[in-house]
Amino acid sequence: MRPLAIFNRREEDDFKVRRIDVYKQAVYDDVDLYTYKWMEASSIENPQQKNAVASDTTEKLDGKIITRNVAFREAQLRRKIQYALMPKCDGYASDVNHIGDDMFLFMLKLDPEFDDNLINPIGEYFHRFLVWGALYDWYASIGLQQPAAFYKQGLDEVEDDITNALRSPSYAIRPLQPFGPAKFP
Repeated sequence: MRPLAIFNRREEDDFKVRRIDVYKQAVYDDVDLYTYKWMEASSIENPQQKNAVASDTTEKLDGKIITRNVAFREAQLRRKIQYALMPKCDGYASDVNHIGDDMFLFMLKLDPEFDDNLINPIGEYFHRFLVWGALYDWYASIGLQQPAAFYKQGLDEVEDDITNALRSPSYAIRPLQPFGPAKFP
């Protein structure tokens, strides 16, 4: 016998809308901090190599690379959670990324039963996804496999946690056991 699945169709008005802001400068600062600490802890002796390993978003070249890496990860995050995003109404997109832009704005369309206590932690997960994604891209692009592998593993875990947290509760109902509930001694 097949399990019975009940699909609850809902109108958009039946969802609650929540907003998460991720401040770009905080993301860029964290990328700089992590790369600086890794550079300090590494055994690299050459000052030029140390400078190349540690990002500095105040430098024009590093700033462009990091903003582009973060923008890519933001696009990837939006694609992964598109089922929970409110549709944009302005129909506008731009590929211009400036460090001076204030924040990434995520308008979420969530199930009415979604626990609002999870909004702040999910915001932290969004922030970490952007930082760790940019760090993975940074280290992979300069050929440092050890930190790249570390951030890739963490990135995959954070992504799974985000998508699982935003999913609506399941509406599938399991059939009853054929001979009633099981009895335990």
